[in-house]
Amino acid sequence: MPTVREITSILEELAPLALAESWDNVGLQVGRFDREVTGLLLALDFSAAVLAEARQKQANLIVTHHPLIFKPLNNLQFDRPGGEVWEEMIAGGFVVYAMHTNFDRAADGLNQYLAELLQLSQVEPVEEGAEEHLKLVVYVPEDHVEPVFAALTAAGAGWIGNYSHCTFRTSGVGTFLPRDGANPFFGEVGAVSSVPEVRLETIIPARKRESIIKAMLAAHPYEEVAYDLYPVVQKGGRAGLGRVGRLPKPQPFSGFLAEVKTLFNDETLRWGGFPRETVSKIAVIGGSGGKYLGQAKRKGAEVLITSDLGYHDFLHAEQLGMTIVEVGHHTIEAVGLKRIKEYLEKDQSLTPEFKARIYLSEHYIKPYSFY
Repeated sequence: MPTVREITSILEELAPLALAESWDNVGLQVGRFDREVTGLLLALDFSAAVLAEARQKQANLIVTHHPLIFKPLNNLQFDRPGGEVWEEMIAGGFVVYAMHTNFDRAADGLNQYLAELLQLSQVEPVEEGAEEHLKLVVYVPEDHVEPVFAALTAAGAGWIGNYSHCTFRTSGVGTFLPRDGANPFFGEVGAVSSVPEVRLETIIPARKRESIIKAMLAAHPYEEVAYDLYPVVQKGGRAGLGRVGRLPKPQPFSGFLAEVKTLFNDETLRWGGFPRETVSKIAVIGGSGGKYLGQAKRKGAEVLITSDLGYHDFLHAEQLGMTIVEVGHHTIEAVGLKRIKEYLEKDQSLTPEFKARIYLSEHYIKPYSFY
């Protein structure tokens, strides 16, 4: 069976910790990285019922969306209300790991999954300037450009909006003189060499700098690789809160609302703001997305689907000419657990036996009811 470290390394490829909000607390909450994982349970929140389910399924790793620990703990008194759950968790050797705003913002995380369920196209994040990028320039001998290009793009370089494999190539001549102790791919020690080379340029997310450069160096034939990294002014990319995109075709708002209700298991919806007859461009933000109403409007969205909306959010939406649809916080975010399960099931490093021990919690957290 894999260790906690091996599993969380895969999860952090999906949702890098660096994407989390500064106030958030993501990653390992309780336990140790070197523990062998007997099974994995995915849940929206940690609760006594979820812990009992994990014990019944013999799943000692519990991955939640909402962190179990948000603020530093002053103490852990097991004889106080709720303390018995902590005592059972620790005594049972359970490990708890959280994927919260890093999963919300991830390029293929919660909000991207919601956009796919809504069948949106031309998708981009609602959040503006969410991720820092760098320009990577590397000089490659002509006959080896394609392998280096393939390694860079496979590692995550070259994404601009909805376009992948974005690079630029310029031909030129590289010169070098190998000194004593060198092992040149071209030329001889002590003699100046001139080699036809290509200047290969691309854009990379700053958070993936190390892994992309490692992949590039592994594919490059030279002993010493000449490359440069430049800061770029523009920010963006595929990471960021929310998604905005177009429906397959414009449709009546009433029909769209019915589809949203079906998508979220016929849960009660609230909608308001600007009344409209048809809709074509949609924004969706899992969790509390009311403060991004203005950004969604600037992206051209006509409707925003999110949670935790207040009275003044609906008034503001009407003033902006926006329609807003509220889905329960627990409902819209619980959907994303399927994305995590699917991501783990596609990982080739995990055995079929372990993949059969990845579970979605049967305990649907719904903290309130309508009367």
